[in-house]
Amino acid sequence: MKYILFLIGIISSGLFNAQEADNNLQGYFITNSKETLYPYFAFDGNGKVDIAGYGKGDYFVKNDSVVVFPDKDIFIFKMSKNRLAGNSTWVKDTKWDLKKDSLAENNRKDDALAKKNAQLLYEYYRKTRAKSNDLDKLFDENAMTNYTKTIDDLCTRGLAKACMEKFGLMIMNDVGGMEAVLKNKLKKPKQNPEIIKLGQKIISMGEVEGHTVLGSYYYSLGDKTKAKKEWQTATDKGSTKAGLAQFEAEMNDAAK
Repeated sequence: MKYILFLIGIISSGLFNAQEADNNLQGYFITNSKETLYPYFAFDGNGKVDIAGYGKGDYFVKNDSVVVFPDKDIFIFKMSKNRLAGNSTWVKDTKWDLKKDSLAENNRKDDALAKKNAQLLYEYYRKTRAKSNDLDKLFDENAMTNYTKTIDDLCTRGLAKACMEKFGLMIMNDVGGMEAVLKNKLKKPKQNPEIIKLGQKIISMGEVEGHTVLGSYYYSLGDKTKAKKEWQTATDKGSTKAGLAQFEAEMNDAAK
């Protein structure tokens, strides 16, 4: 059940005008501050940012703002020339400067697709993050319905992050919904072909963490062989989250 909760956690991980959102920011930004948890951010010019080695998040740039999505929060920066100034919780009052001999790889290969993803991510931010917080949505039936429709629409239109959240929503529904989660009365999960199909779709969209969540889903079903295969694939493709998921699974097995 621990891994069901891990997967459900995906869904609790979204006021600008003028120029269109893009994700072409590329470079290695570093800080001298010793008080931050995040000594660097490495942007790949294609919508993914290495968050100080903790894992990769999605990002977009709009006007002079850079919005980064780690696992379950949001970082907002103001950008001026070659400097990022933190402007939200966790990064506030800290500055990161572009390292001129940047080691950050530029992964931009399809400019049109990259811009489309950035604009979908901006739409995700605008529709899911600006008006209410994630916890409120879980307890408000109307808000949750609207959120689910938004996530489904954005997933259909090609936003991998939305598909990841839809993956978590589908699992939550399969084990009894939010009420079952709150009362710790989760149903034993049964293999759902639609969830597996969605996981494979996420992978086909180029999202490495599709392997991670699919591995955790297989683990929750008791299929450790498939779980380890997916986690290993994610790790081979550069995921740090997959290694953590596998480590926690092994520790869980050892404790039994």
